[in-house]
Amino acid sequence: MHEFDQWREKYDSMTIQEQVEYHNELESRYPEQAHYRYQNIKEVLSVLPDKAKILEFGCWKADLAQEALNDYPTISSWKGIEICKSAIDKTKCNNNKFEYIFPKEFNWFETTIRPNADCIIGTHFIEHLSDNHFESLAKYCKGVKHVIFEAPLKEQNYDWTGYIGTHKLNYGWQEVIRIMFENNFVVRQRFEETIWFETPDEMMPKGIVYKIIDVFNSII
Repeated sequence: MHEFDQWREKYDSMTIQEQVEYHNELESRYPEQAHYRYQNIKEVLSVLPDKAKILEFGCWKADLAQEALNDYPTISSWKGIEICKSAIDKTKCNNNKFEYIFPKEFNWFETTIRPNADCIIGTHFIEHLSDNHFESLAKYCKGVKHVIFEAPLKEQNYDWTGYIGTHKLNYGWQEVIRIMFENNFVVRQRFEETIWFETPDEMMPKGIVYKIIDVFNSII
């Protein structure tokens, strides 16, 4: 069993300190992790109100925050949650609107109160969670108007065993959509490996949405 399968196997039993130490080690081996499609993010940022508050999951060295805050000066604050201390220490963001949040627990989305936000961004983050943790994360996001997730997920559920990397989430996009809908989110737009979710003013009845999803699944 290679190290990433070992990490997947130990995921639920690792302490926050063990996770931090492992991610610090990964940072030393793979220092550049600025994986995001900025054009897709800009689609969301362009519709936000003035003085918008951004919350980013797994912001790494804050490359995205640095770029976006330069391009969208009306954003009032950008908070980034990151467990890799080495990445935080080597941040690339020098904008005073940006602030790191270094969680005390690995399951921070189950144990802490979410900061106020107009938009949540998670690029190449959710694929590193367990299924249960993603369900908790979706609840954590509930009430935010805009959420955008970028991830290399399949449409259907997928087992990452054997994959060289810390991908863990078995859920595919269709299950992600279902779970987000359970937390009052609908799909506003899809891009390559990315979905922009929105909390609508009025929710469509769940039975109708599930029927639409089932029809979509039958033709892909």
